[in-house]
Amino acid sequence: MREGDRRTRWDERYSEGDWVDVRGPTPLLLDAQEWLPSGGTAFDAACGAGRNALWLARRGWRVVGVDLSIEGLRLLRARMRPGQDRIQPVLADLAHPPLAPRSLDLAVNSFFLLRPLLPALIDGLRPGGLLLFETYSVLELEALGGDIRREFTVERGELLEFAAGLEILLHEEGIFEREEGERGLARLIARKR
Repeated sequence: MREGDRRTRWDERYSEGDWVDVRGPTPLLLDAQEWLPSGGTAFDAACGAGRNALWLARRGWRVVGVDLSIEGLRLLRARMRPGQDRIQPVLADLAHPPLAPRSLDLAVNSFFLLRPLLPALIDGLRPGGLLLFETYSVLELEALGGDIRREFTVERGELLEFAAGLEILLHEEGIFEREEGERGLARLIARKR
């Protein structure tokens, strides 16, 4: 799918109110609290309406929130507190991420899968920086009969392969209960050595 087509699809979804990422941060971010430093620079990949970026900014993080959707970023800006300059919304295609090496203390990737982005996220972390990554796994299709295209799911163990060389703090693959029901997910929290 071309960038313009993807942008149009997501802009339509956000304009029509078809988004669930407004209530609070992704559960993986909450699960990572014991390992999170008190602040720093974070990158929120495919940030959408900003549930993770807003949660982090309220806790003292400077956040670069990147998304392809103009409407998603409009929602994020509307949800920012007046004068809140801790979040920098960036309209960009993550096939070409605006990331400098060793510039991040935290990289969050929640329910977005673009395999070439993972090495850039890892390269963007400073030593000691955390990678939080969660997405649909093949279990979404095989166990639950989900309607996601297989190319947008990770295979068993695939996140561990991508994170080779990082210190694995949490890795889970399975069926998880979410607000919208059961989902087949792969979840990873890893620290750069």
